[in-house]
Parts: sequence; C-alpha cells; structure tokens
Amino acid sequence: MKEFLLLIREHSDYGSHSLQEMQEEIEEHLNWVEKLIEEGRFKGGNPLDAAGVSIKGKDRVQTDGPFVESKECISGFYFLLADSLEEATEIGKGCPALDFGATIEIREVFQTEDESDE
Repeated sequence: MKEFLLLIREHSDYGSHSLQEMQEEIEEHLNWVEKLIEEGRFKGGNPLDAAGVSIKGKDRVQTDGPFVESKECISGFYFLLADSLEEATEIGKGCPALDFGATIEIREVFQTEDESDE
C-alpha cells in the first residue's frame, strides 16, 4: 500500500466555533478514524494549533501565523494507506471536516530509498 497525506484546510477562524460545534466535529473525526483503523487505512494524524510562524524567501522573513494574508489555513492532517490516489480520494470524501466547510487536499507521500528498505 502507498501512503497519502490528507490536509484539512479550513477558514482561518475555525477555532472560533462554539464549544458544542467543536465537540461535535471532534467526535465525528474520532469515529471516522476508528473506522479507518479497523480497515487498516490509518497511519497517523493530528489537529494543528492555529498559532504558528511562516518563514519566506532568501531573507527568511518571519511572520506570525501561517495564514496572515489568507482566509484559509491547514487545521490538521492524516496519513492514510491506500493502493492509489483514487482510492485515497474516496477515503478522503468521508472526512467529517467537509461537513463543516473544509477543503481536503490529498497527496501521495514518496518513499525515500532509506524508507523503502525497511
């Protein structure tokens, strides 16, 4: 099986949802992950803190937050196991964040020579 990175992109104010909305989304994610684990499709993943730093260009200009100029940020990620991008895409369509307005990006993780020898 191949490894895929699923990135969850949400509006930069995703942390301002009500406590009830956030709890509902967390529970849906936990249920989805449990199903993926049972199917052998889950390798790992976590939510990301809204605070962060961006470093840009040759001069290494640092700005607070990864989404200063943007209305969108990466709020979390999962590593999925699938045989193809198409299969990973079908798995990604089950991500509960989509019901809360998120955009999902799925990318294959290339294995380096060291990793493929393991």
